[in-house]
Amino acid sequence: MMQPFEIFEQRYLDRLLKMKRHFVVTQTYRRATDHFAEYQPTDLLLTDYDDEGAALIHFNAVRKLDKLGAIINLSKPAHITKLKEMMEGEKYRLYWCVVKSLTGLQKKVDAGYKDKARRFISNNTDWRIKGDETIKSTLEVIFGEIFITFKWKTKKLRVKFQDIEKA
Repeated sequence: MMQPFEIFEQRYLDRLLKMKRHFVVTQTYRRATDHFAEYQPTDLLLTDYDDEGAALIHFNAVRKLDKLGAIINLSKPAHITKLKEMMEGEKYRLYWCVVKSLTGLQKKVDAGYKDKARRFISNNTDWRIKGDETIKSTLEVIFGEIFITFKWKTKKLRVKFQDIEKA
């Protein structure tokens, strides 16, 4: 399973505070699980917002399915302290919902998942793509979930990236 996000570090917290992106939504992050590790910390994905309303929308989308879903308000010293404890302790491993290089990730997906994408499209759509035709794909993250959008001629399809990985 591909894990594209950055480990959350103190310098990122400093950057969020400087940029006044005070709202951070946490959610369980399963893409980072190491099934061979003796000890597996709880992996959390952090998504930052400058607007409390947007953070609430994200939180409401994940809270019913995720008991670790929460909103951390970085304008509250107690919340900053708790986040620092989570970063420094061994119970949690935090990831920031940021990709270092979107271009690099797009190239990796295009090269590594090309056959799986064609198989998924063939099995799940009525698209009949000839061998010399190309499908354009773009990646996006919505509420911490990676989606891939395929475009072919006038048709468009958005699917969870995990569905392509399983194809």
